[in-house]
Amino acid sequence: MTGFMPVIYPDELVYSWFCRYYVHSGYPTNRMALEDILYNRHNNPSKEFLGHLNPEMEQVIKNMYQIDELILEHTMFPQYARFIECANKKDALYRLGNDFCDAHHLFSILPRNEGDQYLKYCPVCASEDRKQYGETYWHRNHQIRNMNVCTRHECRLAKSTILAKSEQSFTLDPAETVVQDAMVKYDVNSLEIEFASYMEEIFETPMNFENDTAINDILYYGMERTKYMSSTGRTRNTKMLADDIQKYYREIGLNEIASVYQIQRTLSGNRSDFSVVCQIAFYLGISIDNLLHPSLSEELILKREGNRGSKEETPEGWNQYDEEMAPILEKVAHDIYYGNINDTGRPERVSERLIYKYAGLANHRLDNMPKCCRVLSKYKESYAQNWARRLVWAYKKVKADKVDKPVFWCDIRKISGVKKKNADIIIPLLDQYADKITTDAIKSLIEPENDTNLEEDN
Repeated sequence: MTGFMPVIYPDELVYSWFCRYYVHSGYPTNRMALEDILYNRHNNPSKEFLGHLNPEMEQVIKNMYQIDELILEHTMFPQYARFIECANKKDALYRLGNDFCDAHHLFSILPRNEGDQYLKYCPVCASEDRKQYGETYWHRNHQIRNMNVCTRHECRLAKSTILAKSEQSFTLDPAETVVQDAMVKYDVNSLEIEFASYMEEIFETPMNFENDTAINDILYYGMERTKYMSSTGRTRNTKMLADDIQKYYREIGLNEIASVYQIQRTLSGNRSDFSVVCQIAFYLGISIDNLLHPSLSEELILKREGNRGSKEETPEGWNQYDEEMAPILEKVAHDIYYGNINDTGRPERVSERLIYKYAGLANHRLDNMPKCCRVLSKYKESYAQNWARRLVWAYKKVKADKVDKPVFWCDIRKISGVKKKNADIIIPLLDQYADKITTDAIKSLIEPENDTNLEEDN
């Protein structure tokens, strides 16, 4: 039976609203509150989205607010959906509100860096909240990635002790009980405030579900008449742009600065990450109106499509492209190899298919790019070598998560994707990637006699 559902505050995260419901309804434990809020405590609980609601709670909420309104104005939906295609945007909004789909199936949600690991708050906002409402709450805008300052009070945001990501041990942690009086730090430069305000306004602007101009087309025209694009518009220097962007934002002090290959993928139309787009657009001086409400004619877009890739037509163009892409591919290959390219952290085998996918290259381009080919050769490995690396990674991860508990084959099988039928070619390679204690432990798990009552390979 549901308890007392309070009104939601301006710019309040839905997660924060549920936290206050937990307190105001007088639940003795987190577990009891979560059972009334969620369909299943272990089914997509989220601090950034609604999660899978209990049918009774869903009806209570619908009697108070429209679900779409909550998603658009009180979750982090705009951070992930802002620059994706309109059809995908509409589908994501529907599925989050009706199917309660896991957001990871709808958006590219990257792992958090150190600066955004915890929920953030403004000490001045907290004080004002308590005076106005009798309690403070988790503000949605403060949780935008790379948001380091409160634009309203022009002071630094403080980090709480509450992890921002959704966890298996999902708990409701009200800001009122977590946020303590903290020293207000005003050591913020004007450019940092300007960039934070730029991100915040883009985040808050009502979502456009009709204009489907690709974000890379908008950024392409933002590069016109800059040193990063030739006067003809036939070539652009992504490496120079990335180097200048990184230097620019290092001086501002961002938590996470766009990498060369992230910029390359965005400009090539293979990525639409909110923070990366904002960094490129702000640096190029693209107004918010031109970014969110572009009026590019079909003729201009066709011209841009016609120019794309034209620098590859001559040997000189290929040499320049090869030179420009080599450091990008180095970063892409490194991230694929060490598992930084995906949410799971699982190391992958560096293949041409993945390189084309993550670097934004058209198929078969590497045939004319010797420098890039030399980069890839550094990461070349067989399938068996990759399986061995995966097993070592999976064992260490499970061991760290379980602490003093035993590790079973099904634990590492599930996250590594490696099957026992390949054991004969994997076992001799384990010593290349781990010490004897680790390899012996993995060997004992992969041996057939240890299959009893554990998950079988298909």
